[in-house]
Amino acid sequence: MRAGIALMLFVLIFFGASLQAFCQTTITAHKFKDDDRDGTQDDGEDSLSNWPMALFSGFGCSNMIAESTTDIDGDAVFEVDPGSYSVGERYRPGWEATTDRCQNLEIDQDSITVSFGNFWIQDKEWK
Repeated sequence: MRAGIALMLFVLIFFGASLQAFCQTTITAHKFKDDDRDGTQDDGEDSLSNWPMALFSGFGCSNMIAESTTDIDGDAVFEVDPGSYSVGERYRPGWEATTDRCQNLEIDQDSITVSFGNFWIQDKEWK
């Protein structure tokens, strides 16, 4: 009898953990230099590496649960379970955001990419 209960517990724990891992998906925060300020990465506009990005539970970028930095391709990747999240970028002097700095997401089982564009204004405004 005890062996049967132990086996049932093992199966529940094993499959529960496997199901949770199966349900996880990814949010990719993509950062780019938006030279024409249109909010879209066009041909010739570079991705931005080494930019701090953060993942928040719920909407509004107020309850941070993870942070990362964009890689050479401009991507910061977060593993998440389905639910409500927001992703935000850190402000840097000399840069103007061309997309929302905080983006709200409702995640199901599909991976999603959210893009963050910035325009370098520091050397353009002084001419």
